[in-house]
Amino acid sequence: MAGIALLELMLLLLVVGLLAWALGAGRSLPPPQSEQAQRLELALAEIRQQSQGLSHLHEPLKQVRQYGRDLRKLLPHLAELEHFLAKPGTEGPTRDRLLARYHELNQSFERGVEYLERLGAELVLVSDIEEPPALAELPLFLIELREVLHPPATARR
Repeated sequence: MAGIALLELMLLLLVVGLLAWALGAGRSLPPPQSEQAQRLELALAEIRQQSQGLSHLHEPLKQVRQYGRDLRKLLPHLAELEHFLAKPGTEGPTRDRLLARYHELNQSFERGVEYLERLGAELVLVSDIEEPPALAELPLFLIELREVLHPPATARR
């Protein structure tokens, strides 16, 4: 009987430990990179598909595709930050700065992908002479991404 009780106690401790580990690990880390990259690729594929036959939008959509390629550049930066955040010795102010930078890059990536998804949906509704409303927002997204990819030296401290 004592052996069974000990075994049950060890099993219970194992379950509690795994649960605590899972909750602690998922708290500050993002969805896997492959999911983020796949979502971006799907949005760009939708834009490519919907833009066929819309020759009047050739130049603006060329800029949109470049924006998507620039968004991809955030993924290695996010992966690097995830790597350092996962290290057990990264604590205190350093971890806070890494986490803040991670959230800044991730937010910019998410906003960019949401924009591309919305633009792809708007392209479905565009006729031969119309322009999707989301194209008017492209300059703002380009500026935001440039600032995130190349922050001023004072912002890095």
